[in-house]
Amino acid sequence: MPRLAPVLAWIACLWLETGGAAAQPTGAPRQGKISFGASIGTSVFSGAARGTGDGGEQLRFIPYRPTMYGMSVAYGRTALRFEATVRAGAAGLAVRGGERSEVDQESLLIVIENAFRVRAIAAGASARLGRLRDGPTLRASAAVVIERWTSPNTPARTVPGAQAGLVLDLTLSSRLSAEAETLLGFTPASPFRAEDLPDGFRQSPTWRRSLGVGVRWKL
Repeated sequence: MPRLAPVLAWIACLWLETGGAAAQPTGAPRQGKISFGASIGTSVFSGAARGTGDGGEQLRFIPYRPTMYGMSVAYGRTALRFEATVRAGAAGLAVRGGERSEVDQESLLIVIENAFRVRAIAAGASARLGRLRDGPTLRASAAVVIERWTSPNTPARTVPGAQAGLVLDLTLSSRLSAEAETLLGFTPASPFRAEDLPDGFRQSPTWRRSLGVGVRWKL
């Protein structure tokens, strides 16, 4: 019987590693609290500078669809997660205007590619809302953002703002997951400097709708 003690101890350890883990609720694997992510996305902006004329034809200057690459670090688990993200990319400059039709459509006059370099830092949190039919987890997110816009031969401009959105989190393995994110952001200040605008134009607050995808690695 004494010789059975090591065997029984080994069986007990094996049960704790397998049977005990299996007894945990489904969909709640043991994970570390720290995770790292990489992402790519783009944004569609509202006008950041508008003409001051009252006529039926009005021009707007708009940052044009930057491609943003991001890195993030998060702390927390499924229910609540705190996250910091750094993104960088290049944005074009679009001029929109024209006669407004019955459906409020406007013609695109000109787009200048890679007119700005954009860097953004965001800090916020996300919370789990639920799970979609045993598939991706749906999360709600909110964050404060600081953007820095630079253009050749002009001083940089720093713009604070906020954003909120939804994230679909799809588990690929015990440590790796894929994410799809949609965000609505707002900056009360324009990314354009007033002294860089032509006469007859003024700065305006800017809305943006963003879409992105990425992967996350849990420690």
